[in-house]
Amino acid sequence: MKVSVPDAALMVFTSAIVICSPILPLFMQARPQVGDIALVVASPWGDPAWIAKKAGVQEVAPERAPLGVLVALESPESVSQLYAYGAWLVIDGERILEICAI
Repeated sequence: MKVSVPDAALMVFTSAIVICSPILPLFMQARPQVGDIALVVASPWGDPAWIAKKAGVQEVAPERAPLGVLVALESPESVSQLYAYGAWLVIDGERILEICAI
C-alpha cells in the first residue's frame, strides 16, 4: 500500500496531537502567582536548582527531577527572575503535584 505525502503528513500531525495531548493543558494555564507552587523546567544542560537559588525562591519538594524543581513563588518578580536565570518554563506546580501524586 502506497501512502501519499498529504496522507503521511496528516498521520504525523494526528500522532503528534495524540502524543502531546496529556501535557498540552499544562502549557495553556495562567502564569503562577505569588504564594503558588511552581514547577521550574530548565534546559537539558541547565540546573533547575541553581536557577531557583539565583532567583531567590525556595525549593518545596524533597525530590528533584532532572530538568525541573518545585518552588514557592515569594514575590511578584519571582517568575520573571526564574526566566531571566534560564528557566524554559514556569508552570503551575499544584497541578503537577496532583498529576504525580507527590
